[in-house]
Formats: sequence, structure tokens, C-alpha cells
Amino acid sequence: MFGLSFGELIIIAIVALLLLGPDRLPEAAKTLGKGLRELRKATDDLKDQVEREIYSDDRKAKPALVPPIAALPVPGPAGPPPAATPENVPGLEAALAEPPAPAPAEPPPASEGAPAGEGAKAS
Repeated sequence: MFGLSFGELIIIAIVALLLLGPDRLPEAAKTLGKGLRELRKATDDLKDQVEREIYSDDRKAKPALVPPIAALPVPGPAGPPPAATPENVPGLEAALAEPPAPAPAEPPPASEGAPAGEGAKAS
């Protein structure tokens, strides 16, 4: 009952006996019992009323559905798409820019038959 153990109920009863005394304790217990009974009755009535309201929707006649109306066709595009320009396409200039020319490769090594001094003096 209320998550209290038997020992806790005994302590509460002893404190109530000390506070109210043996003359008023039976009256207090009777009043507490009536209050709990009224509380339980009120919660049961509320629970029944909620259940009646929930299930009364199922009993009501459901209105007939309105038939769907045919949808109008969706218009197509008004014309051809506009040409891509730097004003309407961000980053177009960077995408169209030519990549930088590759770096020149190292000159080929001198051939074995040529004298060593000629390749270096050519410039």
C-alpha cells in the first residue's frame, strides 16, 4: 500500500496515536477511510467518462468521403533554359578557365657520341 513496508506503517500508526490520542484516533481513521473511498470513486468515475468519450467516437456514423477532384495537368517549362553566363552560374569563369601549361621537362641527357663540352656551351 503506497509503497510502504509493514514496519513503516507501524511507525506511522504510533506517531498518529501520540499526536491524536486514543480518543480521536478512531474518528481520524474513519475520516481517512471515507476520504480514500471518495477519492477512489472520483477517479473511477473520471476513468469511466474518459473511456466513454474515447469509444463514443467509434460508434458515431462516419461521414461519406468526398470523391477526389481530378488534378489539372502541371504546365511544362515556358521555353528553353537560359544560356549559362557568369552572372547566373557562380564559379563558371573558374570552370571554363584553361588549366596552366605544364612545366617544361628537364632537357634530355647528352648523347654518348657528342663531346661533353658542346652540350653545355650551346646557350
